[in-house]
Amino acid sequence: MRFAVLGPLRAWREAAEIDLGPPQQRLLLAVLLVREGRPVGVDTLVDLLWENDPPASAVNVVHRYVGALRRLFEPGLPPRAQGSWLIRQAGSYRLAVTAESCDVAEYRDLTAKARELAGADAFQAYAAALQLWHGPAAYGLTAPSRTKSLFLDLDHDGCRTVCAAADLALEIGCGADIVADLRQMARLDEYNEAIQTRLVRALAAAGNQTAALKAYESFRRKLADDLGVAPGPELTGAQRAVLSAPQPEARLSVKPGIRPAQLPSDLRSFAGRRTELDELDGLRSRGVVAIDGMPGSGKTTLAAHWAHSIADEFPDGQLYVNMRGFDVRHAQLTPAEALRGFLGGLGIPPNQIPGSIEAQSALYRTALADRRVLVLIDNARHADDVRPLLPAARGCLAVVTSRNRLAGFDAITLHPLTMAEAKQTLAMRLGQDRVDSQAEAVEEIIALCGRLPLALAIVAARAVDYPHFPLSAVLTRIKQAKGTLHGLSGDDLDMHTAFSWSYRILSQDAARLFRLLSVHSGPTTSVEAAASIAGLPVSQALALLNELARTSFLTEQEPGRFGAHDLIRTYAGELCDEADSDDERREALGRLLDYYLHTSYQAYLLMGMPNVIAAPAPARAGAAVVHIADQTAAQNWFRAEQRAIEQLARTAAEHDFLPYTWYLALTLQNHYHRQGRAHDWLTTMTTGLNAARRAGDKQAQARTHRAVAGAYYQLERYEQSLDHLKQTEHLLIELGDTAALAYVYSNYARVATEIKRSDEAVEYHCKALALFRQNGDREGEGTTAGLLALALAEIGEFDEAIPLGRLAIDIQEGNADRHALGGSWDMLGCVYSFMREHEQAAQCLRRAVEIYQETDAPNHVADASWRLADALRALGKTDEALSAWQTVSDLIDERDMFITDEARARLTDLIAAATADLGRLSG
Repeated sequence: MRFAVLGPLRAWREAAEIDLGPPQQRLLLAVLLVREGRPVGVDTLVDLLWENDPPASAVNVVHRYVGALRRLFEPGLPPRAQGSWLIRQAGSYRLAVTAESCDVAEYRDLTAKARELAGADAFQAYAAALQLWHGPAAYGLTAPSRTKSLFLDLDHDGCRTVCAAADLALEIGCGADIVADLRQMARLDEYNEAIQTRLVRALAAAGNQTAALKAYESFRRKLADDLGVAPGPELTGAQRAVLSAPQPEARLSVKPGIRPAQLPSDLRSFAGRRTELDELDGLRSRGVVAIDGMPGSGKTTLAAHWAHSIADEFPDGQLYVNMRGFDVRHAQLTPAEALRGFLGGLGIPPNQIPGSIEAQSALYRTALADRRVLVLIDNARHADDVRPLLPAARGCLAVVTSRNRLAGFDAITLHPLTMAEAKQTLAMRLGQDRVDSQAEAVEEIIALCGRLPLALAIVAARAVDYPHFPLSAVLTRIKQAKGTLHGLSGDDLDMHTAFSWSYRILSQDAARLFRLLSVHSGPTTSVEAAASIAGLPVSQALALLNELARTSFLTEQEPGRFGAHDLIRTYAGELCDEADSDDERREALGRLLDYYLHTSYQAYLLMGMPNVIAAPAPARAGAAVVHIADQTAAQNWFRAEQRAIEQLARTAAEHDFLPYTWYLALTLQNHYHRQGRAHDWLTTMTTGLNAARRAGDKQAQARTHRAVAGAYYQLERYEQSLDHLKQTEHLLIELGDTAALAYVYSNYARVATEIKRSDEAVEYHCKALALFRQNGDREGEGTTAGLLALALAEIGEFDEAIPLGRLAIDIQEGNADRHALGGSWDMLGCVYSFMREHEQAAQCLRRAVEIYQETDAPNHVADASWRLADALRALGKTDEALSAWQTVSDLIDERDMFITDEARARLTDLIAAATADLGRLSG
């Protein structure tokens, strides 16, 4: 096989081009090719293939496309075999491509080779890499915006490569040889001034001054007509150079002999970061490596440690500069000041250093041309501050650190240490015996420090000063700070000060948003949630979030969702307490609660919940409005936001927004039910019930008592479920709410069934059915008819059970709730199982499983699949039964669903027995 995606997507099998199928299947292949053999999660593929609101069958569609591609690549592949190209691993797929089989991989290899070579050899490698391009990546494919960005990143890499090749071509005197490639790659980014600048220079170097000036003028007009802007200084400088045709300047002579050794000291107690060190080693061939991360993450320490470890490979010395990009106590160093320091370190007298930064940079590159020097540029704020300081010689390496993400550089981002690394860090400073003997205190200290190297260094310094004190005493001092950073300050080190250097460079609006984000205690914050907190339009909030991410206060953990380290959250909260009034903080929290409540209520209504709660009061001005289009979107909302909603329900109770607490809790109920999140269900509903009691709202108490009863039912704690149902019944009778009372009787009946009080179950189902019919509640009537059929079957009344089961399906076919229809097929399947009509039971249960899958109800898929497996085993279809039981086991593990130990053991035994039976049959 040979694949191409640098241009139109194409593939060949044994030199014959093959049809890659429908557009979306082709798009999936293009994504896997761009990832160059790295695994891509199925959930990620779904996000990349659908712009918004993927269908419920999206995962199955992905699997189907993968199967079709496998058969295209290997026509003789047996069914369900993965073959040698499209490999499944841990919920992901990867395409096993190499430079021999994929143009992207070959392009990467050739560009890496070019960076390792010099002169004509390097240029030939670049030229070969550029020959692989035949247009924009995945040209002709229609793709969602998230996927387009993958292809655009590849296009931008191609643009950077042609610029590097052009610079080399001009240096070695073969500018004419790069002109065609520059024109070709300019089509990837028609406004790329860097490419146009090199095109002008290359045409001039080839002796075609007229064409060079024409290229400049054509591009100038395009910028003016399309964008209303003029060319930048680099391109206008190239045009002036062509017009003036300057004579080559005499080369500056640099006196050799000085070997600078300017690296800061390596930290003797350095520990961990093995993964990051390996990443840095892997990026060395790029010539420039950046290290970014939040304040206190140890960027300078890691850079200095790595630089010392490889310093011997740079025999001509090491240069170091602290750009002071975030230090409010000192002025930020300019590139010109840094260059003068570097030139002095290289032995060039001050009177020979030119005045302009351009000339200084040229002299600097000349001085390094024949040397192997390591350059460490620390605490840079902007990429433009760094570029004049980068050596051009291939034997040199530049390492840059910054709290900001620097555009255009290969970079690694530092995150907090792992627990093992944090323990090793403390052991290096305090001694292994002291750490091992006080393990519990050590783990708590590490947790309070958020595994940040700077915070750990502060605590360790304090512990070193008092070697005879137990670490629990140090821990007590941190805790006495009561959720502030005051417990993490020392004589020379201070977390508050470290964070403040980044905070003070924020714009006023970004600083305000940063402070107010502390009112949201959820794990991550969406753009809409942030907009609501600040009372701003979503577009403006996104721009401010991106500013906070660039300074490493936030990280975009997934598209559109931002998170912060716990210590940064604490810092934001301290600033908010100091700078923002109580009213401002309460209004920000109120807008956030309104955003979540009104969005969750939309999703709740679309989940098909019977006996719905009344609509909440209108939202405050400034709360974002998000439209939930359909049930799939509703399910996606609750999956993404469950933890945030739970936390906000608790926060609402703590700040006396009591109705928000029970409203938010109740909107989650159907989500919990379908996903099998019984413990979460109980915890959240109990919080809601307590809030309703505090407010004295009897209607809310009735609702939440019944919700708590449902959680206990799911947990198979039936006595507690009955107790809460009784309290619900008393409240509803007092309120005269017969519509809701019908559901309580239905719940009573379900519990009675589980505790083997079948006659009582039938009685309650009949009472519920009568009330549903009296109230004209067709959905409640349909559900209860199915449940009554099941209860009658349990006591052998099959003649009455079957018609009721059929009636339930007929009613639900006419309702909008597909999930309820699945429940009716499920119950009819159970009725047939009681009758030992296993073939009909299996047919009904298969239909139930299909509908449950369609409506994303894994808890019910698992239950129905187990019942289906029992029916299949009774029919002697052991292989199909085993597959169904395995589905149950996989769902329980993947979704972390509740299952009793007894049921888990029974499931394991069933799978083992079926596997053994099949083994005997095959033997």
